[in-house]
Amino acid sequence: MKVFVCGSIGYGYKDEIFRIQSILRREGFEVLNQLDYDYSQVEDFRDEKDLCVEIVRRDLELCDQADVIVLISKHPSFGAMAEVVVSAMKGKYVIAYCPEVLRSPWPIYFSNEIARDEKELIEILRDIEKSKIRTIPNVHCEHEAEFTYENFTCICPVTGTRDHARIKIKYKPRGRILEYESLDGYFKSFANKKLHHEAVVCKIYGDLIEALNPELLEVVAEFEERSGVRAVVRKSLELR
Repeated sequence: MKVFVCGSIGYGYKDEIFRIQSILRREGFEVLNQLDYDYSQVEDFRDEKDLCVEIVRRDLELCDQADVIVLISKHPSFGAMAEVVVSAMKGKYVIAYCPEVLRSPWPIYFSNEIARDEKELIEILRDIEKSKIRTIPNVHCEHEAEFTYENFTCICPVTGTRDHARIKIKYKPRGRILEYESLDGYFKSFANKKLHHEAVVCKIYGDLIEALNPELLEVVAEFEERSGVRAVVRKSLELR
């Protein structure tokens, strides 16, 4: 998973970005490094229009490549906040790293999660890596999509045995569509959870509603036979 760490550079806090980058690399994350190009020595950008364009374009390109944006919110930064806003509006996952009191609502508003220390930051990134449903902008025509996941498993909360199911999803998108590759990790995150069949469908349905806000959604789980009974659980709703 690719992570972009942003924070204040021009006002003397570059070392904090380096520090968080180093921690994330040690934890096995791929860190996109904007600090290969150091502009902290520039005292005044008013006469540096070309350099401004170069820096902003390069940093936004790195944001586009990232799966997650981590905002170090200890010190105010024009550039970091702009990167967060642009990335959030593109559907990127944003974490506000806030180890100290935060006196502005803006970083929180544009963030999906808040980490109050390094341990929380790592835990959030691990959860995203495993189980988050990712979406991309719907730049296509109006349509409906259907797909099937064959290898779903969870644990029966009564017997402790493993349940197997086929998951079918049908939806009509609004502004965003599913990135199908993210669903494998999402479904695998259920493998060791103790859930009744109905809870499985309600959980998937709720997560898809939150991720997509679609016009129409149907989730069907076809479970393998257990005790002579084969369960099919369905939840659907047309949203307007």
